[in-house]
Amino acid sequence: MIAYKNCSPSKLNYTLGRGGSVAIKVNEKTIALKFKDVPAENPKYMSVKIFSDPKHIMASIIVDAYLKDAKNDADINQKVKEKLANCINTAVRNRFGLI
Repeated sequence: MIAYKNCSPSKLNYTLGRGGSVAIKVNEKTIALKFKDVPAENPKYMSVKIFSDPKHIMASIIVDAYLKDAKNDADINQKVKEKLANCINTAVRNRFGLI
């Protein structure tokens, strides 16, 4: 059986415009995730790109995140963290057959 505890937004070390990181455990194996803010297709928005180490766990997932003007908004920061946590949890469930 696969052992995984859902990632929560409060565990994410992430700040709008600066990116961040988190470490998750799947079956006692630690997977490091890094977040990098990148320009979205629409120039008014920013996306967040998720990189994993080892690389094959999550192959550069991009999350549509926020308006560029909202970099200093605490509510937007929290919403982006919630999106990231949901994306991580879904990706882990898909990758390891937990769905």
